[in-house]
Amino acid sequence: MDIAPQQHWTLRKQLRTLFLLALTFVAFCFLFGLWRVQQFNHHRMEIQNSSLRLQQNLKANFDKTKAIGRIQTQLRLYMQSGKKEHLSETKSEAEALLEEITEENKNILLQFLKKVDILEVRLDSLSENNIKIFQAEKNILTKSGQIIKTLPPEQYFKLRAVVSDACLEHHHLYVTSIISNQSDTLIRIQQQFSELYDEVDKQLVALMAVLPESSRAGMESLRDEYFTLEDGVQTVTSIRITITETQNQTVKVLEQINSAITTTSLDQEGESARLMADGLSLAQRNLVIMSVSLVLAALMFAIIAFFLHTRMIRPLVDFIELLRRMTALLAGMRTKQVSEDENFLSLSNMSDKRHDEIGEVAEAVKRLILRLRELSIFRQTIEADEMTSEIYTRLARIFMHKLGLDTFIIYEKNSKSKGMLPIYCQPPEIEEDLPDFSVADRCRAQRTGTLITSQDDLLICKQFPLHDVMHHVCIPMMVGGQVIGVVQFLYSIDLSRSEHLKITRAIEEARHYILEALPVLQSKHLAEKLEEMATEDQLTGLYNRRYLESSLEQIVAGVQRRQTKLGVLMCDMDYFKQVNDNYGHDAGDAVLIQLAQLLSDSVRKSDMVIRFGGEEFLILLVDCQDSQAAQLGEKVRKVVEEHKFQIGGQSIQKTLSIGVSEFPIDSAKGIWEVIKHADVALYKAKEQGRNRVVEFNLEMWPGDSY
Repeated sequence: MDIAPQQHWTLRKQLRTLFLLALTFVAFCFLFGLWRVQQFNHHRMEIQNSSLRLQQNLKANFDKTKAIGRIQTQLRLYMQSGKKEHLSETKSEAEALLEEITEENKNILLQFLKKVDILEVRLDSLSENNIKIFQAEKNILTKSGQIIKTLPPEQYFKLRAVVSDACLEHHHLYVTSIISNQSDTLIRIQQQFSELYDEVDKQLVALMAVLPESSRAGMESLRDEYFTLEDGVQTVTSIRITITETQNQTVKVLEQINSAITTTSLDQEGESARLMADGLSLAQRNLVIMSVSLVLAALMFAIIAFFLHTRMIRPLVDFIELLRRMTALLAGMRTKQVSEDENFLSLSNMSDKRHDEIGEVAEAVKRLILRLRELSIFRQTIEADEMTSEIYTRLARIFMHKLGLDTFIIYEKNSKSKGMLPIYCQPPEIEEDLPDFSVADRCRAQRTGTLITSQDDLLICKQFPLHDVMHHVCIPMMVGGQVIGVVQFLYSIDLSRSEHLKITRAIEEARHYILEALPVLQSKHLAEKLEEMATEDQLTGLYNRRYLESSLEQIVAGVQRRQTKLGVLMCDMDYFKQVNDNYGHDAGDAVLIQLAQLLSDSVRKSDMVIRFGGEEFLILLVDCQDSQAAQLGEKVRKVVEEHKFQIGGQSIQKTLSIGVSEFPIDSAKGIWEVIKHADVALYKAKEQGRNRVVEFNLEMWPGDSY
């Protein structure tokens, strides 16, 4: 037996019925109003005459207000373009307005014209100084290009970096000063200009110190050009500050005139209002008829309101209350009266029983809550993960098994190398075709912080190598204004429209999971960074003693398992205190940083260089051969002896004393005793005159233990 489809009494039909009823009521009111118009018609002429004068006065004041508006517009155009015709229009409008305003307002407007003349002079000066700035920039680029050609490669790249960085920062600040219209912002930019050129001059002076005498004249000339540029920029910024203040003053003057005109209009309007009151008093005799009309209208609207309340408002209130409870549950705030399942059941019943728009919204909300619940469970799960790699793996599984996305790459930005590395590739073999992101800004999504898609432009990203066969969508993972990575989804360009729509929806759903994971990723990154800071020497970038204590047992276990040896070199710079005393602690820090780099460059990647304390460094040689530790120690000593340490524009030479021991040896009870042996050998090297390598022997340590 076939059942005819049910015709639902939807909200749209209910509202249409109410509209017809209201339209009928309006028609009745309209006919009633026509009758009232005939009665009030004989009063119209009297009211019209009383308001004619008000209209004329308002028109005159409105024309004045329009003139002020034109003056403001022309002045703004002149400030933006610097064209004299806009200035001429401003003055012409102001002079014409002088003939139509009161004497008091004339004095104010004359002050405005004087300030406009001041603006003209200052803008002309601004234009001249801008030309000087452009010429100074051109001279800097020309002279730096000439100097660079004569420099060795090392100084070439240093000078090029100084000029390029200064040019980029100068342009950034200069553009910011152009678009700013706040005096305090311009003052801050002016200070930043000074700091920029001071830093450039320090770098040029430092570079001159290592150049031959023949190249210093050109560098002095380049410094002079930077001084010229700085003078021009400071002059232009000062002029902009003065122009901004003067412009604000002109705006206040025009606002003062406009306020006076408005006050006059209000006074005249009050006079006309009193005349209108006389006309309105004539309508008092019709009050009874109007009261009856209002009662009828109120009754009509009461009926409509009752219908709206029972059929629309009360269901909506119940629906909103249900949503509030569901929202509280999703936020973790469970109520004692209604459980989560009961709330969800109520929502399901509403979507099933109501066949109108409220039912449709309830169904949509039910789907949304299911989706939010899944996201909430996902976030709770990844919050319990220990490593970011586990989070990326969970994301990958969701992309593949839940959303059907089978080709993607998850990149993570490396805070040390400033590049981006692929953390997860699906499928793994696609990693061979990935572009080089050793410089993270090569990635358009990472650089801009916006979603990049090739759907409309296949060649939007120059780094993408598969644009002829695949589309790509790159989603930046942005936290706190910083991009920590990029998720790139790939799919064939030959998909049908329906398949393409399906992929697009899946990627949009993936974005929600990525957004949900970002705060957790940020906290994990922060925890890893704190752990790294705790085990790394902040001055030299080497591992510190705390790291040694935590990892030494594992290193020793590996050496014992492979039945090899561990070379131990204790290194100390000779007479390091003299560096601090003669050149200052900053110079001492610079020497330690250079020494750390020399030691790191002198050993294998499998070896370990540790800042043991002060100017003492410990080198662990993993899997070394007999006598190899002493040989490497001699190599390190010679490298340091021949190196010229650069401090404050000059160079000094220092030497290194090294104590050597090896693990395991029969006489030592553990690795820490071997380290003590190396320390004892180091002090023997100091006693024997420094700048030497001494291997430990038992005669140096007569005691039974360390």
